[in-house]
Amino acid sequence: MSVHDEKYLRAIRDALLQHQQWLKRDPSGRGKRADLSFFNLSKLGLNRINLHGAKLAGANLHGARLVGADLRDTDLFCSDLSKADLHGAKLAGADLRGARVDGARLSEADLRGADLRRGLIMPNSPKKPAGNLDGSTTFVGSTLTRAVMANCRMALCDFSGSDMAGANLTGADLSGAVLISANLVEAVLHEATLDGTLLCGARLDEELRRTLERRGVDVDGTGMASLSEQMAERVSAHQLWVDHMGKLGTRMEVQRSDLRGFNFSNRLLAGCVLRFCGLRGADFSGAKLVMADLSYCDLRDADFTSADLSGCNLRGSNLAGAKLWRARMNAVDLMGDGSRMWPTNLEGASLTGADLRDANLGKAILHGADLTKVKSNAATFRGADVSLAGGLAATA
Repeated sequence: MSVHDEKYLRAIRDALLQHQQWLKRDPSGRGKRADLSFFNLSKLGLNRINLHGAKLAGANLHGARLVGADLRDTDLFCSDLSKADLHGAKLAGADLRGARVDGARLSEADLRGADLRRGLIMPNSPKKPAGNLDGSTTFVGSTLTRAVMANCRMALCDFSGSDMAGANLTGADLSGAVLISANLVEAVLHEATLDGTLLCGARLDEELRRTLERRGVDVDGTGMASLSEQMAERVSAHQLWVDHMGKLGTRMEVQRSDLRGFNFSNRLLAGCVLRFCGLRGADFSGAKLVMADLSYCDLRDADFTSADLSGCNLRGSNLAGAKLWRARMNAVDLMGDGSRMWPTNLEGASLTGADLRDANLGKAILHGADLTKVKSNAATFRGADVSLAGGLAATA
């Protein structure tokens, strides 16, 4: 039944009203703990709703508006909160195991003691959860600025590309957690457990970097699997795949691998997938990366001189110090008639100190990107989305 169906909406509304009575311990007996497990609540306006202790396991809350909502001790096991607005929400003690929280807004939210470890609903269950089917818990590309995450259980949780600036992670268990290209500037990690935590390309202030290095924490991707010896063969197979429009060869799809300093210069890499990879200092000069996916990668000091990045996905990647001289970042005309244009995506990327001289960023998405101290002589920004971008927005 559709979430827009009146009967369905009435069932949700009744459950919420009964839950309020249950919270008040109404002696009339009309109160009942809300059980909206597996319900479709996507895009609903639930700002400041009190769902303390409610059951929402497997529920779909994609894009829901939950600003200031009370979700303490709520069962959100294997739920979907992707792109939900949870600014200032109370999630202390919540069960978020197996949840998908990608692209959600959780700035100033309180997640103290929440459980973000892996969690999986049995595959033979008659109802399918809205969250991650592989049991992982993901906050990829989420905003967690100034969030309170003290004493959270976050082992193996994926925060790739998330903005966690100023977050309080005191005493949190981040064992094996993935924070590739995450923003941890001014974050507090006092007494946090960081065994096996992957911080490749994470943005760190100098004090935090020194503290992590003293503790022997991996900040450069050495904990990633190295695929350098196999990459030449994979690149050749991908070029064959492109040349023969997918009928021969194999598309290159690589994730969470250590490829620092690898030479991709002048290679045909259109449509390849290199997500969450450690590519610091890699050479992409002259490479054709049209419609490629390099999101959430560590691309610090990488060389993209004269590369074609049209329609490329670089969302959340760390491109600090990268060479993008004469790089092309045009929108791709998918239909050939201008009706559907696919722009280069640099949303939330860090371009601090990058060389953008003579680069063409026409119609590129730079929303929320860090453009501090970039070299931009003769760069073209006409039509680019630089809203909330820092450093260059005033001159673009």
